[in-house]
Amino acid sequence: MGRRRAVWLPLVAALLGAAAGVATALVVPDEPPVSSESSFNDPLRVGVPLVDLECTGDAVIVLGYGETGAPLRSAVVNNPDDSVRYLRTDDSCATLWAPPGVDLPEYVAYSGPYDTLVEPCRERLTGAHKNDDVTRLNGGNQTYVKCVCEVASADLRVLSRSDGTDPETGIWVRSLQNTLVDIDADAGREDGFAPSDVTGVFDARTEERVKEFQEGRGDIVPATGVVDELTWKALTDRVCITYDY
Repeated sequence: MGRRRAVWLPLVAALLGAAAGVATALVVPDEPPVSSESSFNDPLRVGVPLVDLECTGDAVIVLGYGETGAPLRSAVVNNPDDSVRYLRTDDSCATLWAPPGVDLPEYVAYSGPYDTLVEPCRERLTGAHKNDDVTRLNGGNQTYVKCVCEVASADLRVLSRSDGTDPETGIWVRSLQNTLVDIDADAGREDGFAPSDVTGVFDARTEERVKEFQEGRGDIVPATGVVDELTWKALTDRVCITYDY
């Protein structure tokens, strides 16, 4: 009798344990789905997916670049946007991923791609992204998109010396100054606007050059130095035909 009890006790315990296990399985809720943040391809631990791009002709906004994940993570923090991704340049379109004179970076953080140039240019000019340039996914492209040429003149911001150093106008003023640089370079002017004059501040030199441009047109009277819709249109009509991207 003692031996039978010794045999049955472990069996009863096993059955109770199994029953308890079944009960436990029935009451434990389903495990939460795997987070998408842990499922995408992110070898540099940037926090957004690595998505390489082919030469489709679409546009992207270049947000940051470098050889490691650090500058890319900084770009992601500064540009909290669901469309931000990064790529490896060796596996992507051979386009302009860094300014001329800068070695091709290994990795690039970007926003897009966009079907047209208008949307990324609007985002760039309104400061939706920081420290950015728009580039086309065209093989061999060596020119950033000139966004003042893609946005209607009526939508460009009116600029004048009275803006002072307002940081909100900085990107607009740089776009104006770069336009003046390109106009003078195309005209072969040795005393014209130079890259060193691109400061993002509407200073006396910028105002003087705008007035000179207005006076040379003859249809912008008086020459006030204010870059309004008419002046923007005259500037872009003069320079935008020279861009090829």
